[in-house]
Amino acid sequence: MMMTPAFPLRLTYRDIFAGVLIVLLAFGLRVVVVFDRAAGDPAFLPPAGTDQAVYWGLAQRYEAGSWPDGPFHWQPGMVYFLVGARALVGDSVGMLRLVTSLAGALACGFLVGAGWLLTRRRRGGYAAGLLLAVYPVTLFYTTEFLTETPAVLGVAIVLFLALWQTARLALWRSALLGAVTGLTILTRTNLAVLWLAWLALLVLEIRRPRLIVLHAAVSLVFLALVVAPVTLYNRQAARGDGYPLVSSTGMDEVYRANNRDATGVRSTDPAMLTVDGDYLAALLVDIRLNPLRVVELQLRKTGLYWSELESGNNIDYLQSGEAVSPLLRAIPLDFRALAFFGWLGVVALAWQRRRLAIWFALLHLLLFASVMPLWIEGRLKQPSVVPLALTAAALLPALADLARGRQWQTLIRRYALPALALLLALAGLRWAVDELPQTRPVAGLPADARPLEVVWDGQLKLLGWRTLPDWPAAERGWTHFQRSYVVQLYWQVSAPVDVDYNVFLAYVVDGTRVAGIDRAIGAVSFFPKRTSQWQPGEIYAEVLGFKLPPDSPLEQGGDIRLGVYRLEGDDETGQTLIPVQAEPMNADAITLQRLAVYDLGYQQAEIGDRTASRAVFGDLIVLDAIEMPASAAPGTAITIKLNWLALADTPTDYTLFVHLVDESGELVAQVDTPPRGNTLPTSTWPPYYPLQDEIRFIVPETPGSYRLYLGWYDALTFDRLPVAGSLDGRLYVGELRVEG
Repeated sequence: MMMTPAFPLRLTYRDIFAGVLIVLLAFGLRVVVVFDRAAGDPAFLPPAGTDQAVYWGLAQRYEAGSWPDGPFHWQPGMVYFLVGARALVGDSVGMLRLVTSLAGALACGFLVGAGWLLTRRRRGGYAAGLLLAVYPVTLFYTTEFLTETPAVLGVAIVLFLALWQTARLALWRSALLGAVTGLTILTRTNLAVLWLAWLALLVLEIRRPRLIVLHAAVSLVFLALVVAPVTLYNRQAARGDGYPLVSSTGMDEVYRANNRDATGVRSTDPAMLTVDGDYLAALLVDIRLNPLRVVELQLRKTGLYWSELESGNNIDYLQSGEAVSPLLRAIPLDFRALAFFGWLGVVALAWQRRRLAIWFALLHLLLFASVMPLWIEGRLKQPSVVPLALTAAALLPALADLARGRQWQTLIRRYALPALALLLALAGLRWAVDELPQTRPVAGLPADARPLEVVWDGQLKLLGWRTLPDWPAAERGWTHFQRSYVVQLYWQVSAPVDVDYNVFLAYVVDGTRVAGIDRAIGAVSFFPKRTSQWQPGEIYAEVLGFKLPPDSPLEQGGDIRLGVYRLEGDDETGQTLIPVQAEPMNADAITLQRLAVYDLGYQQAEIGDRTASRAVFGDLIVLDAIEMPASAAPGTAITIKLNWLALADTPTDYTLFVHLVDESGELVAQVDTPPRGNTLPTSTWPPYYPLQDEIRFIVPETPGSYRLYLGWYDALTFDRLPVAGSLDGRLYVGELRVEG
């Protein structure tokens, strides 16, 4: 069996007293930070719209009886933590920050115990607790109304219980470990990896499969008992719809962190604005667009995780922590240093307790992997600080023993190469933060690109553009409202430029911009590489798009317009916009194509009597119905109503003609017009969508019987679309009598 028969260290009251002093020190440091922030941090009172304000507001709503009111979107554990804290100390922001500080300090106490269990040395436990007590970023975040405080406390308790199990195996501790893991999951869902780590520890330390299964099952049952009420509530509140196990934050955040424009930190990228449905499908599309960029983005995120950088989200450690607290500025410890010593501590464990060394390496990687699907920020890294502080504390007794025994050669042999490898790895990952993903030119225009050769300012050239299969609107020329329009543009500069040009891509109907996007050219996707950094002759591609709003004009053709402009002035709020004219058009913008928007769930009512039905022109356009008068007075205007259907996407814009022929076969009246007076060209018709049109013309002054024909032709070639029963592309649709 795995475990030694007794607790590995005989503790005295003095040891317990020292542990309590570490907890008090941790609490005192956090109290200092709370007072520093109260005096100088504008975000001390949770700003509206931030995560901490949301948790605060939900706790108030719980007390008022108006929450929960549906499946949990935010992690409920933090809300209930605040509810309990408010029940103890009221609704004072300062007092509640002291409660969170106390919870953060208690985590240090559990880490003291975990350090004793891991190192079997008193100073190992003291070092572990002190490292967590003084680590400045965790010190700061455990004064906030965020998930970091209960998450750090939960991880510390789980580590303490897991290591206690390595000293003496007991079912009640496995049950407690599962329950604490469940509570931690309710606070931070990604920390479900803690149970996987516990399972790995059982496998590594126990040689009896029945015991492995028993303790894994007990812990899992108690974990499920904690999580199940939340899941059952979500199921009930969903009323038959899909529901989350804990909270509904999921693939949307994963896509935000890994899309084709993502930075590796939390940001609202242009790609986020062009997701029409499933976020997982959108992510797979972006991966196919540029697999190399995805790999480089993950390397950058890995570098961000293991670096000293603490990017903020709603709350910023640098602005609300170091900037206002001299204590935080005075502590020379950051995540990169902690990671270095933490991983070197794993090496130290490998010389003494190899299985635990393997387990801690796996735990570090599991916590890292649980963050990687999201963006990397200081908040998300905080649970990882707990095991890193613990293994860093394991390094200190090992080094002290070798130094005390003057075993310098052994010390160098064991630690010099791993230390050098860690330094090189951390340096390489730091390089990835600054350099990846790289913006690279493309070899040339792809075969499916639509060439343009339009030049702005005599030096910036739009070589062409292409449609993308996952956003079919540009290829079809039509789309459903609230769908995205996305294209890929190919740019080039003919000579070095010192201007950072901007581009707009917009959908314009009747001179009104309905939707669009404005960005600096080359800065759509991270890392930005703007035109002033381009090499002449190289081709740069970027994906640009926007979502069409629900109030877009329906069944009306508009233009996709693209223009280039410069911004002058240093003040972003007061910069001057200077349009740049396109050559050879000599215009501020060019039209890429026509586009029409439809409600594709809408079915039009049929018009009246049908005198012709299902006439097909060129296997493309169907005359579904026509309504025309049987007679008219001489010289008066008549209206013909038509119902059309397109059988397929029609890339050509066809012109409709109507001929009125007298009894001798002479053409006496004629109308040639694009559909709906050129407001809805055939290239923008969706297949099988019923469209109505009207044609008005003046009948002859001479009474008599006239025959009406209609048809379609290409305005460029004048070639008519064939129609069954006609040799000249004219369809006979009825007789009109002119009666005096």
